[in-house]
Amino acid sequence: MKKTLVALAALATVSAFAQTSVVIDGFIDRGYQTENNSNDNSDTKTIGSHSGTTTVGIKVNEDLGGGLSVGLSVNTDWRELGGATQANAVANAQASGFANSASFLSITSKDFGTLRLGSPNNFTLTNATAIAAPAFSTAVGSQYSGRYSMLSGLGTGTDGRGGTVDAAATGTTANFATARAIRSNNTIQFSSNTYSGVSLHVGYTQSNNNMTTTNAGGNNAGIVETALRYTNGPIDAMYSTIKYTVGSYGMNQYLQGSASSVAMSLDTNAAQTSTQSLLGVQYQVMPNLKLNFGSGAFSSSAGAYAGSSRNYGGTYTMGAMDFMLLTSATNDTTTTNVDRKMTGMGFNYNLSKQTRAYIRTDNLNYYSNGAAAAGTSVKRTAFGVSKSF
Repeated sequence: MKKTLVALAALATVSAFAQTSVVIDGFIDRGYQTENNSNDNSDTKTIGSHSGTTTVGIKVNEDLGGGLSVGLSVNTDWRELGGATQANAVANAQASGFANSASFLSITSKDFGTLRLGSPNNFTLTNATAIAAPAFSTAVGSQYSGRYSMLSGLGTGTDGRGGTVDAAATGTTANFATARAIRSNNTIQFSSNTYSGVSLHVGYTQSNNNMTTTNAGGNNAGIVETALRYTNGPIDAMYSTIKYTVGSYGMNQYLQGSASSVAMSLDTNAAQTSTQSLLGVQYQVMPNLKLNFGSGAFSSSAGAYAGSSRNYGGTYTMGAMDFMLLTSATNDTTTTNVDRKMTGMGFNYNLSKQTRAYIRTDNLNYYSNGAAAAGTSVKRTAFGVSKSF
């Protein structure tokens, strides 16, 4: 449940024309996870967030009157120091710094919609985790987790990037093979009001391509994103597409907390684009049964990745218990032809509207159409308690 703090001493300047409210909300999750990896050196046992991202948010909103309001949203995702390794990761801003999650200024008009400036979540993230497959968030069992994504291409889902696009072609920091659209710095978004169940969403991130030296640390990808959402009765459907553009001089970005830059050009600093699209549908069959479907596609002008994805799932509620299932598969149509599949299962026992005990499992196969090798198969099991507020 969201906790609203009104009439704080520092925010108590309230008139008939302007009222300010402050909301603190969030989600905390602590569970135990075991991972069995076909690369035995990667087997782990950890305590952390395994049903969703532990996060705390501060939302401020001022009513200016006349149907106009201005808001501020600052969110911080919390992670353990170094995760399984217990290394000190305080310098890693994407992993542990304040305001490392969605943070932006918003201007809302009751007649038109909402404008956001900063680093709001991408619409593709909303589509993938709230409509196409909402049961598992981005944690164990999710097709949009940090360990698995049904889409390929450029993305912002790698820790340590601070919201910058990761286009690394090689190395442990690369995430282009299983990319996720999470959020990006320097973004402008607009979401229209809903008319007859339909709302339009557009986003734009300005590219920079002026650094012509080898260390093009000042360059970044341009991003254009559009989405159309239809919500009416038992149906919630969304189509989203996001396009990343790398300029002719390429990009180098600094890993947060690192003194050295990491090359991020896929094709010898050649200009290129990466496009990902997703259709997500959620259908409320009956009060205690929801079904979900997703169909995605991705491509690159440089030919590094192309293919499609499908996912099917659902959630069945019986009293205080939720049963969840998800299957997802990605078909790689490049000459590399490395397909991947995943299956996720989950169970919640709801202790209250905000607190639940959970179990999550998933099987990840990173080369489902080829011979098994070290690291191509991962099995994870987690159980714990999570609470929203």
